Amino acid sequence: MNSKKKVFENSFLYTFSKLLVKGISFLLLPIYTMYLTPEDYGITNLAASFTQVATFIIAMSLHVAIIRFYAELKEDKMRLKRFYGTIITFISISGLVFFIVSMLFKNFIVDLFFDGIPFFPYILLTIVTLTFYTLHTIHGRIIESMQQGKKLTIINLIVFGLQVSINIYLIVVLELGALGILLGSFVVNLGYVIYMMIDLKRRDLIVFCVDLELLKESLSYSIPLMPHHLSTSIATFASRVFINKSTTLATVGLYSVAWQFGGLIDIVQSSVHRAFTPWFYNLMNVRNEKNINEIKEFSYILITLYSLMYVIIGLFSQEIIIFMTTSKYIMAWTAIPILVMAFSVKSIYYFYVSVLFYYKKASKKIFIATLIGSFADIFLAFILVPILGMYGSAISFLLAKIIVVVIVVKMSIGYDNIGYKLFDMIKIILSSFVFMVVGLYFSYTKFLLVFSWYNLGYKILVLIIYILYIYIKNKSLINEYIKLIILKLQESNRDNKSNS
Repeated sequence: MNSKKKVFENSFLYTFSKLLVKGISFLLLPIYTMYLTPEDYGITNLAASFTQVATFIIAMSLHVAIIRFYAELKEDKMRLKRFYGTIITFISISGLVFFIVSMLFKNFIVDLFFDGIPFFPYILLTIVTLTFYTLHTIHGRIIESMQQGKKLTIINLIVFGLQVSINIYLIVVLELGALGILLGSFVVNLGYVIYMMIDLKRRDLIVFCVDLELLKESLSYSIPLMPHHLSTSIATFASRVFINKSTTLATVGLYSVAWQFGGLIDIVQSSVHRAFTPWFYNLMNVRNEKNINEIKEFSYILITLYSLMYVIIGLFSQEIIIFMTTSKYIMAWTAIPILVMAFSVKSIYYFYVSVLFYYKKASKKIFIATLIGSFADIFLAFILVPILGMYGSAISFLLAKIIVVVIVVKMSIGYDNIGYKLFDMIKIILSSFVFMVVGLYFSYTKFLLVFSWYNLGYKILVLIIYILYIYIKNKSLINEYIKLIILKLQESNRDNKSNS
């Protein structure tokens, strides 16, 4: 229970901190939509999507190696310090090379990816920020690998506060629009890298060097994972590019708002996965029937909790959009349920891919699934976006996730069938789909652009019925955990009394 408690604790902390840092745009939605036009939103979303692609290129997916190799190097402090120093030095050099190449081919980059957006200052500022953002990510992974969830949360709270303050000043006071968002990101990430250097030196965790042996070993692990990480980011970026070329930057802005709601699901799922993975590895290292059953039981609990989140976000995104944004953004909610479905399908992926990441040989083949899925996403978006606009992008994303899950499940079972029951997971996901569709019937047929108390009451009723459905389906397991929690609380109270 202590190990699972650690997973829950770090899951909450990682989710909370990631919501603050990655979800800044969502949390500032009322201000953004008041002071940013949909076109401004489109510019910042294209820039953010480009950043996600470029970050993996600059880092060559070494952020994954940070977590994987810490477990092997933590007992040898000098090698660990040289490892961190090598990674940071390599990324700094790689970022400089990327900047030079981007400047040489700036006209090509604008024509291909940023139609209608001036290179100076928007694209230039985005490229300048890239290396600092990448190093920011690396430092977060260093802290994660040490399972210091509280430290990471405190750091991200401070970063969040600075980001909010700077963005509000640049957007509201100086009225810089999209430029204000990009400039704020540059300032925050530059400041974070300065803090990172101070933190690593103070804790004696870094020796600046290029250890070719460690670099070769790290890259041999991370480079095969690049297609896995890059393909998804490229597909996301490509869909925005297609929307921009087929419609307008304003439509990109609407879709980016919808994406933030759907993305909330993945923020939670990926954060839980980050906390789940070390716990999963530990149980797999001491493999026995008890540990395997514990993994299966805990995984089903998580996916059931996820399903409740799917229904809540899918049902009430319309009301949130209406109250948090201006009338120019209302239609954004109509794409959210499709994205919710796509991210809910992805939840199955997270559990099966943990098996593949555990086996080093298997981890090098993960890119096959993501590459095929991303090509499917790009191809489908290329066909559907000109016809259906942002809905075409959402549908292509959903279909691509289904393809990825099918491939990953097949690969995972081929390496190690730990006993996950795919159809049980699918039934949990499908039940959330059914309740969400039923709850949204009147939103799409009668109240598409307006708020209705009757419609809200109907959705709340559907949600209550779904919660009762979950309880009935999992009554014995829920009661067991409630008893276990009560027992732990009683033990804690007895310990406190004895200590006092």
